[in-house]
Amino acid sequence: MRLTQPLKIRFYNRDGKMPSIKGRAIIISNHTWWMDPIVLILTIWQRRLYSLAAVEVLGPSKFATLIRRSMLFVDVDRSKLDIRSFNNCVDLLRNDKCLLVFPEGRFVFEDEIQAFKGGTALMALQTGAPVYPVYLFGRYKLFKPIYIAIGDPIDVQTTIGGNPDAESIKRINELMRERVSDLRLKLENELSAEEIAERDMFKTAKRKALAAKAEDRARAWRDAQKKKGRSS
Repeated sequence: MRLTQPLKIRFYNRDGKMPSIKGRAIIISNHTWWMDPIVLILTIWQRRLYSLAAVEVLGPSKFATLIRRSMLFVDVDRSKLDIRSFNNCVDLLRNDKCLLVFPEGRFVFEDEIQAFKGGTALMALQTGAPVYPVYLFGRYKLFKPIYIAIGDPIDVQTTIGGNPDAESIKRINELMRERVSDLRLKLENELSAEEIAERDMFKTAKRKALAAKAEDRARAWRDAQKKKGRSS
């Protein structure tokens, strides 16, 4: 992948270089395609990243299960409030692991960063993990670079200055979203009009393709779960 789609990293942080991410940490990013976790694993290669992934995206096959395990994916069931997945993430962080989260909760092809789900902020508050904002600009075409913008970490416990509550989580979510949006603006201001246009074409094509396939994947997962329930 490094040969066919070179990674170009931009550092919009105080040190102007790759941050030294030690101990428990959360990486947050926008999400445009299934290869995003791979890109970030290659970018932040100093750490093993545990990535949240919706269970229905890869499907129920044995090969998909192998991929989830080898890529250190943490399954999330988006059809319900998945307390088990949340607790798994908290346990990983408390054991000083590095967790990759896409807080928008889905592929997003809109121009703006969408509202973040509340789980990431709550995980950070419960574990004290710093949150590192990242913005990905990918077209995922052969020999077209993928840009990664990295910003300064957010200390959520210092930011809220008090006991966590629903309002605090809302403020932290908005702060994280603002940081990722700011990275987007800084990065895209440095790119050419041609690169922006190609990315927009990529988004349009994938939006149409996903709309057609999303229901088929969800149905396959539901059928597999029903079959599993009957067999047990």
